[in-house]
Amino acid sequence: MLDKSKPNIFWIIEITSQPVSQEGQGGQVSELGCPAGVLTRLLSISGQIALCHLVHLDVAVFGELKRRHAIEEEEGSKKTTSNTTKETETETETTEEEMGLAGAAAEDAEAEYIRRITETELVTGSNLLGFIQPLLVAVCSDKTKYPDQNLQTAATMALAKFMMVSSEFCEAHLQLLFTLLEKSPSPVIRSNTIIALGDLSFRFPNLIEPWTSNLYARLRDDSPTVRKNTLMVLTHLILNDMVKVKGQISEMATCIVDTDERIARLAQLFFHELAKKGNAIYNIMPDMISRLSDPEANVQEENFRSIMKYLFSFIQKDKHCESLVEKLCHRFNSTSNERQWRDLAFCLSLLSYNDKSIRKLQEKFACFSNKLADEAVYSCFVTCVNSAKKFAKPEVKVIIEELEERLQACHEKGVEDDEIIQKASKAKGKRAGKTPGRKLGKTPARTRKPAYGSDDSEDDFTHPATRGTAKSQKKGKPKPKLSFSSDEDSDLELFNVDTSNAAMQDKGNSDIENADPNLNVGASPFHSPIRKTKKSVNSKKQDHMSTRN
Repeated sequence: MLDKSKPNIFWIIEITSQPVSQEGQGGQVSELGCPAGVLTRLLSISGQIALCHLVHLDVAVFGELKRRHAIEEEEGSKKTTSNTTKETETETETTEEEMGLAGAAAEDAEAEYIRRITETELVTGSNLLGFIQPLLVAVCSDKTKYPDQNLQTAATMALAKFMMVSSEFCEAHLQLLFTLLEKSPSPVIRSNTIIALGDLSFRFPNLIEPWTSNLYARLRDDSPTVRKNTLMVLTHLILNDMVKVKGQISEMATCIVDTDERIARLAQLFFHELAKKGNAIYNIMPDMISRLSDPEANVQEENFRSIMKYLFSFIQKDKHCESLVEKLCHRFNSTSNERQWRDLAFCLSLLSYNDKSIRKLQEKFACFSNKLADEAVYSCFVTCVNSAKKFAKPEVKVIIEELEERLQACHEKGVEDDEIIQKASKAKGKRAGKTPGRKLGKTPARTRKPAYGSDDSEDDFTHPATRGTAKSQKKGKPKPKLSFSSDEDSDLELFNVDTSNAAMQDKGNSDIENADPNLNVGASPFHSPIRKTKKSVNSKKQDHMSTRN
């Protein structure tokens, strides 16, 4: 049960933070809670009270302490002047320095006193705001338990005001606030949060600096109100040197081509004011060009050119133009996308050229010579050359004409190479289309040569005594073609060999070899079919004489 003896404010806090279930009539369970409207008013007034405390301490109390300290210094100086009659110049200087140091130390002590109160005694101490702080965090963190839209809006604003008071509380709940900024479905909450973060950046810049990219990301929000508030907050912070100008400023450049005319005018006004701060735009141009030309940035080519035309109007010094020519030419080596080549070439065409800029362009010709095949890139460089011709000196015109010839030669060569590549690819495609497909069916089995010594290789067996001669015969004379046609008479007489009498024929051949060693016994029954040679008359007579002997 709730303790009704507590004050009403603590009773509300206990109800909302820990709902109590009570059994009603019929056994039904009902939750005792606080209406959303009452809780909304409570959180709104709590945040306003915390902010008013901060203003009172920083302005009224701290100002009063400084005023009292100044009065004490004046009274002390009058007393010292009345007591002393004559003093040397060195003594007066030392006393003035001591008084200055004493005043600075006293002021620091007063500032530290105010800081200690805001850090430990306002929203984190054991007071009314300290008791409300857990409830405030619970409402902002749990949207399912507290779904009311007005309640969420009031809680978010109260959370930001509590964070303005204490740096410890701000650091502890900074992630929660940025989560609400990115994921809240309500554009009102996102708009209010981005404004509150601008104030937090002014009060605690070191805490907000790591989250700067999240601030720039809201420039791409779906709601035009959120984009406008974000642009105004970042403009205020950058022009007052509260946020460093980095490559992320390219997100603000995209607002120049925003669909909302108010946002586009505000973006143009921002860069107009930024151009007055020395070389700020010149310093960010190379990084901004590389970021906006990146395909991941999703900036259309027409929008990119509109942005660059406006920004390059602030680059008017010859020294800056010469440096940008060199830097942009080097960028060609690190790019591989045709869109990036066109963007870089377009940026080069927006610069004004003098004799030094033309010499820089000619020196870095190798950086972009292989990109001149693209018609858009080539036309941009032609624009550069034509603009340089208008105010060029006679000696510089020779360099310009030479550069123009080199540009044209590389462009024509690149176009011819592209045509050759295209024709080759087309011919290859046609050839691939005309290639007939293989017919489906059984592939003929390949005849494998039988292994040596197998039963099926008797016809291919060669006698050991004739292996050398057989090789020489194969090398010397071509192997006769066999014809198996029945209409033609074959010159080869084939015969079959009785394998059963193989051993007896081998024995007979050995006897013949012993009788006449000069006789060539190559007609082995295992030898392949050979042509029968006709014996001449002289050889018959020699055989007859050998039989007589």
